[in-house]
Amino acid sequence: MATTIDRSPEGGVKLRKVLRRFDLVLFTACAIVALDTVAFAAGIGGEVIFWLGIALIFFLLPYGMIVAELGSAFPAEGGPYVWSRMAFGRLAGTTSAFLYWVANPVWLGGTIAATVIATLNSFVFDKPLGKWGEIAIALAYVWICFALATVSLRWGKWAPNIGSIVKMVVVGIFVVLVIAFLVDNGRPSDTIVLSDLKPTTTGFLSAVGILVFLLVGFELSSGAGEEIVNPQRDVPAMIFASGLIAALLYGLTIVGILLVIPRGVLTNVGSFTDAFSSVASVLGGAARGFGYVFAALIIIMLVGTGAVWLDGANRVQAASALDGAAPKWLGRFSKAGTPVNSNLAFAVSASVFVFFVFMITGGSLANFFTVMITLAISSAALCYLFVIPALLVLRKKHPDVERPYRVPGGKLGAWVCVILTETFIVVTGITLLWPGLIDSLFGQSYPMEDIWGVSRVFFETVTLGTFGAFILISVAFWLVGKRDLARGDVREGVPRR
Repeated sequence: MATTIDRSPEGGVKLRKVLRRFDLVLFTACAIVALDTVAFAAGIGGEVIFWLGIALIFFLLPYGMIVAELGSAFPAEGGPYVWSRMAFGRLAGTTSAFLYWVANPVWLGGTIAATVIATLNSFVFDKPLGKWGEIAIALAYVWICFALATVSLRWGKWAPNIGSIVKMVVVGIFVVLVIAFLVDNGRPSDTIVLSDLKPTTTGFLSAVGILVFLLVGFELSSGAGEEIVNPQRDVPAMIFASGLIAALLYGLTIVGILLVIPRGVLTNVGSFTDAFSSVASVLGGAARGFGYVFAALIIIMLVGTGAVWLDGANRVQAASALDGAAPKWLGRFSKAGTPVNSNLAFAVSASVFVFFVFMITGGSLANFFTVMITLAISSAALCYLFVIPALLVLRKKHPDVERPYRVPGGKLGAWVCVILTETFIVVTGITLLWPGLIDSLFGQSYPMEDIWGVSRVFFETVTLGTFGAFILISVAFWLVGKRDLARGDVREGVPRR
C-alpha cells in the first residue's frame, strides 16, 4: 500500500491539488536545468558534447521512462521514498529518502551558493568580498530559498516556474551574444576544435558523474505526488517536455562556453559568467549596465532552483517520517501544507555546510566548489540505487495497479532501461567517491591535484568521511522510526498528534 498523508482535520495536514501540467513542466525543468554546474561539465573539454549526447540517449531517456511509469502509477506524496520502500522495505526507503534529501543542502549551500558569489564578483563588485562577505552572501541565499519553500505550494510553485522562464531567457540572451561575438571577432584562439570532440575513456569517467547530476530531477515533482491535479495524465507528458527543455538548454550553454572560453582558462565555478563577460563586449559601453541585469537574472534563476529542490526533497523526507522511516518531528506539515520541520532542517544543514567547507578550504571558492560538488553528486546519484529497480519489483508485487504509462518493450524493455540507468548511477558513485579507481583498471594514471586542485588525502577524507556519516545517519533515522512505529507514535502514512 502506498504511503499517503492523512488530509483529514484530525491528521492536521491539508494538501491541495495545485500542480497542473504547465506547473509540472516548469517545476521539473527548473529542477533539472542546473546552470550553476553546467560550467563544470564544460570544463571537461570538447568531448563533453559527445558524452552529453550519449547520456541523453542511454541515461536520460530510460530514466525518464522509468519515472513516468512509477510517477503515474504510484502518485503518492514522497514519491521516491514510497517507490523504494514499497519495493525493498523501509530501510531501503529510509536510505533513499535521506540521501535524496541531504544531497540538496550540500548542493544548495555549496555549488549554487558558490555560483551566486561568483556572479556577484563578476558583475557587481569591483573586487571579491573576502571569506566572511562571501559566507554572508551564501547564507542569505540559503534562507531566501527557505522562505519561499515555507509558503503554500499554490503560491510557492511560482518561484520555480519563474526560475524556469528566466533560465530560458538567460540561455537565449547568452546564445544571441555568443553568435554576435563570433560574427564580430571570430573564434578566440585555443578554444575547442573538431578533434577535441573525440571521445576517450578518461573523458567519459570525468564526464559521467557531472552529466548524471545535471540530468536527474524527473521524480522531484512526484515528491508532491498528492498535490498533482492529474498525475496519471500529466507526469508522462511533463517528463517528455521538461527533458526536451533540459537537453536544449544544456547543449546550447555548453557549446557556447566552449566556443568563447580558451581551454586553458576554463574554471569549474566561473566559466558561465566568464563566457558571458567575454561575449558581452559586443555591447560596447552598455556591457557594464547589462551585466547588472544579467547578474539579477542569474540570481533569480538560482533562487528558483533552490526553492524547487526544497519543495520536492523536503516532502520526500517528511513522507518518510510520517511512515515511520525517520524521526517523526521531520514529518510535521504546516497549515499551508508545507513540511515545515524538514524545510528548517534543510536550511540549517545547508548553512552548516557553508561554514564547514569554507573553513576547511581556507575560503578558497574553487576548493569550496570542488568539495561540495563531489559530495552533492555522489549523494544525489546513489540515492537512486533503490528507486530505479523499484520499477521491476513493483511490476511483480503490484501487477494489477493501473499503469497509464508503461515503459515500452514489455519485461525486456523494462530490464534494459533499469540496467542502463543503474549502470550510470553506479559508475558515477565510484568515480566520485574513489576517483581514479576505474582509470587504474585501464592502466591509466590519475593526477589528483591537477584534476581536482586538492590532495587525495584531503579529498577522500572529506568526501568519504562525510558520505559515511550520511549512511550512518540514515540508519539512525530508520532505527528511530522503527521505535516510533513500535510505540504507536506513527502509523503507516498517517501522522499522529
